[in-house]
Amino acid sequence: MGNDLRQLSAKDLSILNNPAIIALNQDPLGKSVVRVQRNKHVKKDKYGIGETQVWSGSLFGGDQAVILVNAADEDVEISVGLDEIFVFDGPGGSAPQVQQEWELYDLWADRMDEKLAEQILDADVETARKLLNKANWYNSTAIPYKDGLKHGDDRLFGRKVGTVQAKGQLTKKVRKHAAEVYRLKAVGEGAKRKEQHHQTEL
Repeated sequence: MGNDLRQLSAKDLSILNNPAIIALNQDPLGKSVVRVQRNKHVKKDKYGIGETQVWSGSLFGGDQAVILVNAADEDVEISVGLDEIFVFDGPGGSAPQVQQEWELYDLWADRMDEKLAEQILDADVETARKLLNKANWYNSTAIPYKDGLKHGDDRLFGRKVGTVQAKGQLTKKVRKHAAEVYRLKAVGEGAKRKEQHHQTEL
C-alpha cells in the first residue's frame, strides 16, 4: 500500500480488509498466476481495444485461483474448462485435477460493506476495534495466513457459489471492465482440513 492510511476511503478499506483476496497475495506457495485463455473477438471500445482473459494458478493446499478479466466494452459471459485451468499440470486435459469435482468460492462476495467501513473510519480507536470484532475481522498478526488456510478459516475462502463438475466448465457473466476472482477447492478438502484442525485442538 503506497497510500496515506489516514486518508483511506470506505471503498479502499473494504478492499484492503478483504482477507479472501489478501490471502491470494500472501499465499504460502508464492506462485504467480498465468494466462490460460485470451479472446479478442469481443466488443471493442472507441479506441479499438477490448478482450477477455482467464488467469489461473496453484495455491497452498491444492487449491486453484481463477481470475476472469473482462476488458471488453460490454458485459461478457466467460467460460473456461478445467482442462484449460489446469493446462500446466498436464497438457491436453491430462492433468489429474480435470477428473475431480471442485467447489467454487467467490472471493469478492463477502467483502466488507462500505457503510460499515465508513463507520470504522469515522470512529475513535475503541469503537473502531469493537466494530472490527463485530465484523469478524481477520487479524493476520494473530493468525498468519498460512495457519488460517491450513485450518480452513472460512474468512479466507469467500463464499461458496457452486461447483465445477469433473471435466466441466466454469462459466460466469462478468461486467465490462471488471474482474471476478475465484478459488477452486477439491470437493471434500475443506471438511478434511477442518476435521484435522479439530483433532489437533483436542
